[in-house]
Order: sequence, then structure tokens, then C-alpha cells
Amino acid sequence: MEINVSSIVRSVAIGVVGLPVALGVSGVLNTTSSYLNAQAESTLSENARVVNQNNVKADLTKDCLAYLLSKNDTKLERDSKDAVDEYFGGDVSHKEVCNWVID
Repeated sequence: MEINVSSIVRSVAIGVVGLPVALGVSGVLNTTSSYLNAQAESTLSENARVVNQNNVKADLTKDCLAYLLSKNDTKLERDSKDAVDEYFGGDVSHKEVCNWVID
């Protein structure tokens, strides 16, 4: 049985140098992957929030326009206020809600 010392030394040297490098690269890739996953989740959450806000604005646009453009103490104003209140299930600040919807 012939033992090639230079081959063994070379293998040990590659292992000693290569293993920490491989582990370091693996750690960096794992950290980058985790960061990208967190960013994707954040973006999806933000998109869901924006879609929800846009849906509320779309549902209330007609009633808010009627409220903002109607004369004070008219049937149109009262009907618009009632529709906005019904949408939210209670009394709200109609002026603030409608300004938000129209913006």
C-alpha cells in the first residue's frame, strides 16, 4: 500500500481552506434569500392594502360625489350620508371620508 503524502496534504489543505469559504458563501446566500423573501412578503401585504383601499374608494365614489356636490340639508345630502354610514356600519365624519375617497 503506497501512501502519497503530497496528495493527502493537498486534500487536507483544500478542506481547511475550502470548508470555511463554502460555509461563508452559504451563509451569505441564505441571508440574501431570507431578505428577499421578507421583501416579497412586505410587497404583497402592501399591494393587498392598496387594493382594499381602492375597492372602498370605488364603492363610495358615487355617494361621496353626491354628498360633496349637494346643497346643505337636502334629500340628496341625507341619502348620501345614509349610504356612507351604512357602508361603514355607523356614523362617520362624512366630509373627511368623502375627501379621502375623492383624493
